[in-house]
Amino acid sequence: MSTQVQTNRIVPHSILRYRPIASEREPFEIPPWHRQLQLMRAKSAAFVASSPALATLVGCGMVIALLLILVGQLVVSWAQIALDDVHYGRPRTFQIDAYIGHEQVSQLPSHFLALNNRGHIEVIELPGNDPARARILLGPQLTGINADLVPVTVRFVDAHHTHYPDMILQVQGMSILFHNTHEDFELQHKKV
Repeated sequence: MSTQVQTNRIVPHSILRYRPIASEREPFEIPPWHRQLQLMRAKSAAFVASSPALATLVGCGMVIALLLILVGQLVVSWAQIALDDVHYGRPRTFQIDAYIGHEQVSQLPSHFLALNNRGHIEVIELPGNDPARARILLGPQLTGINADLVPVTVRFVDAHHTHYPDMILQVQGMSILFHNTHEDFELQHKKV
């Protein structure tokens, strides 16, 4: 393959192909030019087509990733239950003392125990910390898997500044309002 240069116009040296100067050497064929993108496509197609082990590796990697996700979810669930066991025990129990206006004789705060007893929520009130005057307030019945492991908390809010705060029972993202009637708590049928 010979290269001919036209003499009637100036040709830049960057487009001239190399040819040997010495004529005593054997002439050799200069390979045709290929674009880099064509070479890369040809090499990658040959590699993918000739390597079934690559598909096996990718498949195994996906299965391992799925197993890691499942094991991670189990570990996080177990850790949450273990953390709730440390905070609330079994059955799930929460205790709080508060001045709610039901204390008649003693100046001690009332003691409250919130229990999740096999999915049934109960709040035991000891007015003035006196067990002889104990009252049991019934909350909702929880259903579903591990309903007995759901923690229950209680807080008191005096929204009307009457020194008789209302009790808010919190369970599974719900807030249930018990209105303070100055002698007892009454369940409100609207959710807070």
